[in-house]
Amino acid sequence: MDWKPTAFQTPATLSETIYLTLKKAIIDGEIKPGQRLQEKEIATLFSASSTPVREAFFRLSAEKYLVITARKEVLVQDATLEEVQELYEIVRVLDKFAVRNALKTIRKDGVETLRTMTRELGRLRDAGDHPGYLEQNLSIHDVIWRSCANAFLYEILTELMAKIGIYRRKFGLPPFSSPAALEKSYQDHRNLLLFIETGNLEGLEKLIDAHWGEEFIIS
Repeated sequence: MDWKPTAFQTPATLSETIYLTLKKAIIDGEIKPGQRLQEKEIATLFSASSTPVREAFFRLSAEKYLVITARKEVLVQDATLEEVQELYEIVRVLDKFAVRNALKTIRKDGVETLRTMTRELGRLRDAGDHPGYLEQNLSIHDVIWRSCANAFLYEILTELMAKIGIYRRKFGLPPFSSPAALEKSYQDHRNLLLFIETGNLEGLEKLIDAHWGEEFIIS
């Protein structure tokens, strides 16, 4: 196995350390979809026995980052484009719930932050920096989700986006390579800011229904 952990986090237990380190490596693309993990090899990397490794594997399997087969093989979860679209369907539903809460709780400085971020989004769009645009796009949504004052909802949404990111890298899809998709995304974000500024929940919900998934459109 080529992957080696670059840094260990130091939570309460060794099992938690292995779990967090493997999860980050999968999300960051250091360990790829379909790759097989060997229990003994991981145990050696962490100077651990099999027990904490197995505990970490079971936890990651429950969260759909790993698959443990009937033959006890441990594989990084894989997915099709259709399954990624199913993840987006869940994001759409939860995002509407999040913005409904965010409209009630977001502060003036939060709205000003979104204004600044949206201006930067426009600069990245004009510069043709598609990876930078995608990162800024997701950061804007992160600010809104943090404003919803629901830690569990925020955690679920960020987990879903992390999984979508795994498969975006797997399929090698260039973000917003279609000019039409890029333009629609930017106009959506301008309207997103406007609707938040004016408290227009109906407009926000309609926008969200049509917003997610543009970066998977290929010219």
